[in-house]
Formats: sequence, C-alpha cells, structure tokens
Amino acid sequence: MAILRAIALKDASSSAVSSCGQGTIYDVGALEPGKKMYAGLHVLSSSTGGLKVRVQYSSSSGGGGMTDLFAFTCSAARTAEWLTPLTTGTTTSTFRKFARSIWEMTTSGETYRFLSFYKVQ
Repeated sequence: MAILRAIALKDASSSAVSSCGQGTIYDVGALEPGKKMYAGLHVLSSSTGGLKVRVQYSSSSGGGGMTDLFAFTCSAARTAEWLTPLTTGTTTSTFRKFARSIWEMTTSGETYRFLSFYKVQ
C-alpha cells in the first residue's frame, strides 16, 4: 500500500513542548472512496506524568465546532501508536476536512518531544 499523503499535525520533535496547546489547523482534504485515514503519534522523550494527544476535525478553517476523531492513549514514556483507520464508510456524513492536534499534560512542569500526524492510504 502506498501512502497518498501524510501531514505532520504537530512536530515537536526538535523543540519540546512544556504546556498544553493546540496545533495549526490544516486543510487535509476530502477522503476519497476506497481510501483509509490514519492518525499516528510518536512520543520521542518525556519527563514525569503523562501526555494526552487528540486529533480534531472541523468543517471550518477557523476551528469552530472541533470534534475529536482520534484520541491516543495517555503516554508516560517513549512510545508510538497507530489508531484504527477510518474509511469513507465511517466518515461520509461526519467528515470535516480541517484537522489539528491538541495536547495536554497530566501534571505541570512536564516536557515532551512528539510528532502527531494524519495519513491517507
């Protein structure tokens, strides 16, 4: 299977994040029939506590009405995770073409280096 497109929704691989936040909203386009949408997370380094990352979608580039479509397991160490793919059958009526990552730390004073991404295959 070839990767059609992959978009890094949050690249904190060189500069660690130390507070909760939300990434840039990207136009990821429509999901074509027969294709699958995936989300992935690589936690490259961590301190104490845990990191929670979600991928949200909206029909607006302004971010109004963001909805969680992917939620990763809370990570307290280096890890990688792929989430169950969505298909055109599960996204036809609810799919919105704008996406972003948001992240939360379970305690204050934490730092994490991570990469979250969206991919279509």
